[in-house]
Amino acid sequence: MRTADSGIAGRSAPLACPGEHWYPLSLPLEPFLAWAEHRGTPLHPRAADAVTGLLALSTEHRRTGLPEPTEHLAEELLHILLPLYAGAAPAELPGYVDVLLALVDHTRETGRLNAKRQARLAARVRELADGFTEAMTAPGRTTWPRLYAGLMRAEGVDTEDADAVCGWLESFAARPSAERATALGFSARATAGGPAASGAWRQALAGERTRRARSELAARLHLVALDERDRSHPGQGPLLPGAPLGAPDGTDREEDWYETQAAVVSDRWTAAGLDALLRGPFAHLAPGGRHTAPLLGVAASLAQEHLECFGPDPDPLAPVPLPESLDALAGALRAAPLVQSLTAALDRPEAADEPLVRLALAVGLLLESPDTPDGVLIEGPAAVVLREGAPGELAGLGLDLLGSLLAQLAEDEETAEEYRGEHLSKLYFLYQEAGTAQSVARQAALQDAWIVPTSYAPATAVRTPASGPYELPDPETLSALTGLPVLTEDDRAELRSVAAVLARVIDRLASLGVTERTGDSFTLTPLGHALLREGLLLGTANLPDVDPDTFPTEEAGRAWDGGRLVAAAQWWPSGAARKTLGDWLSGRGADGWSELLAALADTPAGPDAARRRALLGLLDAAAAPVPAWETLLDDPALGEHAAHTLRALGHRADSTRVPEAARATYLADRFEEIRLAAALTRRMAVRPDAADDGDGEGAQPPERNAALYAAFGEAAAGWPGGGQALVAALAVADPYATPPVLEELSGHHDATVAEEARRALRALQAEAHARPTRRAKGAKTASRGRPQAGKRSKKKRKRH
Repeated sequence: MRTADSGIAGRSAPLACPGEHWYPLSLPLEPFLAWAEHRGTPLHPRAADAVTGLLALSTEHRRTGLPEPTEHLAEELLHILLPLYAGAAPAELPGYVDVLLALVDHTRETGRLNAKRQARLAARVRELADGFTEAMTAPGRTTWPRLYAGLMRAEGVDTEDADAVCGWLESFAARPSAERATALGFSARATAGGPAASGAWRQALAGERTRRARSELAARLHLVALDERDRSHPGQGPLLPGAPLGAPDGTDREEDWYETQAAVVSDRWTAAGLDALLRGPFAHLAPGGRHTAPLLGVAASLAQEHLECFGPDPDPLAPVPLPESLDALAGALRAAPLVQSLTAALDRPEAADEPLVRLALAVGLLLESPDTPDGVLIEGPAAVVLREGAPGELAGLGLDLLGSLLAQLAEDEETAEEYRGEHLSKLYFLYQEAGTAQSVARQAALQDAWIVPTSYAPATAVRTPASGPYELPDPETLSALTGLPVLTEDDRAELRSVAAVLARVIDRLASLGVTERTGDSFTLTPLGHALLREGLLLGTANLPDVDPDTFPTEEAGRAWDGGRLVAAAQWWPSGAARKTLGDWLSGRGADGWSELLAALADTPAGPDAARRRALLGLLDAAAAPVPAWETLLDDPALGEHAAHTLRALGHRADSTRVPEAARATYLADRFEEIRLAAALTRRMAVRPDAADDGDGEGAQPPERNAALYAAFGEAAAGWPGGGQALVAALAVADPYATPPVLEELSGHHDATVAEEARRALRALQAEAHARPTRRAKGAKTASRGRPQAGKRSKKKRKRH
């Protein structure tokens, strides 16, 4: 099959390069250049053309024939417009500022500025000069015409000669793809822990900026033409004489005219005929001119999802498992079943099914040939990347494929999204789980708005087929997976369709190698984690409050000290925290246990203290050296936790060393566990099908606080001062975590206990009201990527 590269480079005769009719803006540029020459400050004609032309398209004031600059226009010109349209080598950049300063002086000389305004405007232009240089040289702010024009001038090409421009592009297309990427600045430059796909990202940005720049310039030309038709401007001639308005051939013809003129005008500021060449025979050298690269959408959506979950300055997510190397990432992508199918389609696109062809076109594996009118498909630039690309380029292609596949899934009737971005949100949730396997049934229940306890950890082996079409587990297993007791076959039937859609989405993503499913269990693969991490790094790269360390690798996580690990792990899902803590400890031995337990003991009092204490429950306590637990006995917060652990492991614990505050803290945590379990039992005791039928005799819940009251009574019997003193101690132990327990105890049958609980609760509520508010991190984590309230307004919640 003919590739885009071989189809250009293999021609025996020179390519016939299209010519263009110059349609200059009607500005008196020559007199202005002569005026500058006469005063001893000659100006570069191309820079003068770009500055005056762009300013003229931005203002209606041209009473001297030339546009009249203002501070606002100067900033827009130097920081926005010229970085979109002007091709200039770094050494040429001061010339553009010189033109603008000369235009300020010229406006003053013609009586359109007084001396004070002239001085202020000139000073502002000089202030803007540094930002102009930065904008013109920033890798992420370029366009394809600017890039190629700069390369041509650097190699001595006459950019005003359309044939020379075309000839250079033809020779450039014949260079190896790696050499072209290096020349354009898109070769992989990944730093340690940074995104490997940064080159692909910059290339996608160039395509997006090029497409928008052409469209915006055409719109400016059209607005100027409309303004000149509808308004008279005394003392100045038309800027666009002869521009069509309401052409008899229809609006499409008119829009095409302005698009063409936008290309002609911008070519004057870059290189002759360049725009038409990059949209025609050399379109493979400038991808992204027709639609947004999918990887840009993936990265932007992931960044938005992350900020919605954690806000600015987020703590690190759990370290994720990645391929062993970038080469392994590239190999995993090439080996994915979907990529294998796409590779076959490159040889015979006419034999590929329509969704596969659409996917290949969306990512640039295929292009419609510019040489034939019937839309013959040829290989695109991504085909070369797939065969020969560096690992970083493959990572970018993987993100493009992921974005395109997600778009197809969102549109497909069998996998349609209920809200925009739903499928990518699921992948982001899986990324937070850091390789911990999830249940299709459990996630389907969450998605269907069942009130599933998010802290519940399923403790059952799922009895479903290991492969083949997905089958929802039986009601008993479904109850074990969701933590919802006594589910029935009717519940299973209601959930079946939601679970089937989720399984289909997972299986389709598995064809790209980013997910894997065995029966009811599924997770992200190392390739999936790598692509999601690339998207998160790219999407948050320019956000000042998000550090790349927010998305650590497993290697980076193992290098953390105990304090940093504890501070981060408190926000992670329990499965991810358990895995990471275990891996960290296994690599450090006894010293690691001492360091980790010391970091947990060093937790300051505050709203996060209970979260950090909960990490103790995720540790394999039996693997810790006994002395490490014994050292913790004296700790005022964790002493009783350590004593309890030692006794559970069959060791003696010296209770005399445990502070009373540590005993109260342990009991506060224990009571909260009991309270949460009781709350779930109460919530599930009254099922929708057992609700009041109108006679007032609906099913009644069990006694509200039986389990908590029993545990409290047992502890109070051995507490100095009894139940009333224990309540006071609980309030002091953790004023942030104990209010829910105190609220339950305020209904205790012992009046003294109830009154003390109410008094302590009022005091804690007053303290909380006086404290400054603090945004809770990870607030959305528990939602598992579900939509915000209102997006499911038509759904009936299955559990109350």
